[in-house]
Amino acid sequence: MTTLHYLEFHPADNPMYLKKVGNWVLTFLSPRDDLTHIQLAITSVLPRQLSENLQPLRVIIDQTEIENRWLIQQIICYDSTQGKDEILSCDDAMGIKVIKNIMQEFNKYDVELNLI
Repeated sequence: MTTLHYLEFHPADNPMYLKKVGNWVLTFLSPRDDLTHIQLAITSVLPRQLSENLQPLRVIIDQTEIENRWLIQQIICYDSTQGKDEILSCDDAMGIKVIKNIMQEFNKYDVELNLI
């Protein structure tokens, strides 16, 4: 069974209003005017290696009822050995590594982010 993991943003750093943080771009996956289910993508704009064969591409997050807390739905990495995308979760060591890298980079730009 997978456990649920969340990214909690500082109240001043609502991800719906962030466009780009460092080498990550935030975009709406859900229609902007649909306020009942908001889904965002945090996408890497600079290729970087997570491991010898994995490159983080995108993290999909969904808004929750708790303000500033977003459910991590998917962590998508490109696997160069298989030549295809691989979906990780926060239950995977590599998935956690992707999230921690995002948190470090966001913190460099004064965007406070916590993993719950």
